[in-house]
Formats: sequence, structure tokens, C-alpha cells
Amino acid sequence: MVEIHTLSVADFKHTMRNNDLYDSNIEQRTDIAVISIGNSFEDTDPDDIFSNGPSSRWFRYQHKNVLNLTFDDITVSEKVAGAEKTLSGESAALESEYVLFDDEMARHLVNFVEENLTARIWIVHCSAGISRSGAVSKWLKDQLELRYGIEAKNVDGRYAVPNAYVLRVLDKILYQ
Repeated sequence: MVEIHTLSVADFKHTMRNNDLYDSNIEQRTDIAVISIGNSFEDTDPDDIFSNGPSSRWFRYQHKNVLNLTFDDITVSEKVAGAEKTLSGESAALESEYVLFDDEMARHLVNFVEENLTARIWIVHCSAGISRSGAVSKWLKDQLELRYGIEAKNVDGRYAVPNAYVLRVLDKILYQ
């Protein structure tokens, strides 16, 4: 049975450190696949265990079994609302600068899953381990079971509240 772990960035970094997993040796662990979801903006301190921006990535390089994605925990309506504020002359809202999950990212995720079907442990994380990673973990379980007949269980993530927009984009890909 495949285990899917849904973690916060702090839990993820502790897990990687405690299991001695780094850029130099992660590819040797063909039983593990990692989906690392970072924010498009920098957190306050890149060395902080809780920071989850592009420069604070645990895995700095691409690996066969590591997928680094960068998107924010927003929906289309939030992105549009931020753009409307900017167009109306109000100060540019940070929301207009957020990165929205899209079909291209979903296709990268599908390809990554197909390339790592032998992995028995999947680790998915985002900042809090609740919304973005919750959506990806739920979709991953469905993908493995429905498309590939691989029994999977979400081990962690009992507090997950999947981002509905991310799940909708992924489901569109799953059920094509």
C-alpha cells in the first residue's frame, strides 16, 4: 500500500533532516516521491524552518522523484479581485501578484506521478499542510487508485481542507 503524507513546511523540513534526505542522495531513494509546494513570494527569513518561499526550498535542484511547484493558496476570484483593485487605481494589491495554480502545473504533476509509480511513500507539503497540499494529496490518492489501481492511503492530513480551486483543476485532468 502507498502512503501519502501531507505535511506543513516545518514538519517537512524536520522529516527531511531526520531521515537524512538531501539533494545529494534523494534520487537513491526510489521508494520516495516528494511534491514540494512553495509560495511565489519570499517569507521573512529564508533560513527560518517555517519559511516556504522559492529560496527556502529544501531541494534546490530538480530530481526524478522531487517536484517543486510554486503557486499560492488563492482561487480565480481572489486573483480577479486583486487585479480589479489594481485597475481601479487603488494601490496594487498583493493578490494581483499571487501565482494561481493552472493546467500546465497540473500536467507537470500528472507526468511526475506517472514517472514515480513505483514510489511507496509520497510526501506532499505546503506552508501549513492544509489547503494546497491537502488538495494535491486527495487528488494523488484518487489518481493512484482510479487511474493505476494502486491502493493508497492518506496517512497524515487529518486537518486538511483542500483548496477547492486546485482540486477542481486537478480533477479536470484526472477525469479527462
